[in-house]
Amino acid sequence: MRCIYKIINVKNNKFYVGSAVDFNRRKYVHLSKLRRGIHVNFKLQGAWYKHGETAFVFAVVQEVQPEEDLLAVENVWLLEHVGKPYCYNIARDASAPGLGMFGPLNPSFGKRFTHTPEAKARIAAASRARVQTDEEKAKRRQTMRGHKMSVATREKISASLKGNKNPNYGKPRSDEVKAKLSKPVGAIKPDGEVLLFPSIMALRNELGLEAPTVNRALKTGKKLVRGPFTGWSFKYTP
Repeated sequence: MRCIYKIINVKNNKFYVGSAVDFNRRKYVHLSKLRRGIHVNFKLQGAWYKHGETAFVFAVVQEVQPEEDLLAVENVWLLEHVGKPYCYNIARDASAPGLGMFGPLNPSFGKRFTHTPEAKARIAAASRARVQTDEEKAKRRQTMRGHKMSVATREKISASLKGNKNPNYGKPRSDEVKAKLSKPVGAIKPDGEVLLFPSIMALRNELGLEAPTVNRALKTGKKLVRGPFTGWSFKYTP
C-alpha cells in the first residue's frame, strides 16, 4: 500500500512522518534499525532509547493513489511539520534527505569511520588482483594529457616532497637504487649536444633540477616540456 505513515510516541504525541510504497516492509526496516540502535534519525533513535519500544505505534495517515507522486505528497507533510517541537523529522525534502543538514543535524556529524583490519586486507587484496586493461590505461592517459598545473601548484607539490615531508626521508636506499644513482647519465640539449655526468646526483646538482623531473625523464625517455630546460632529454650512458 502506497501511503504516508507516522511513528507516534504515545507518551508525548511527538511523531516521525514518512512515505512508503510497501508500508509493512517500511515498518519492518524502521523497527530493525531502531532495535539495533542504527536509525539514521538521531532524534527518533534517542526517543526510542528514552521511552522504550512500547511507547511507539505505527499508523497510516493517508493513502496515496498510484497516479500521485509519493514523494511530493510526503513533502507537503514535511513542509508543515519539520522544525516544530512535536516532529522528530530532520530532513525537509523527501527527494534529498541530506539537503540542508549541516553540523549537528547531519547524522554523520562528529563520527569517525575507519575500516577494520579485515576490511583493509580485503581491499588491499582486491587492489592487487585488479589489472587495468589497455583501454582503461589509454583513457587514464588521455585525461592527464593537456592538463597544465599552475606555477603555484607545482611549487606546493615540490615543497610537499622535500625534507621530512618525503615518504622516503631518512630511509636507507636499496642497493638497486644506489646503483641507479651512481650510473653515468647524459643530458641531451635540443640542438643535439650531449653533456655527460658521472651520476644522477651530479646532474641534478649541476643543472639545479629536482629528482622527480630527472627520474621521470630518464624512465620515459621523453623530452622536458616546460621550464628552462624545455626540449632537454636524459639517458643512462655506458
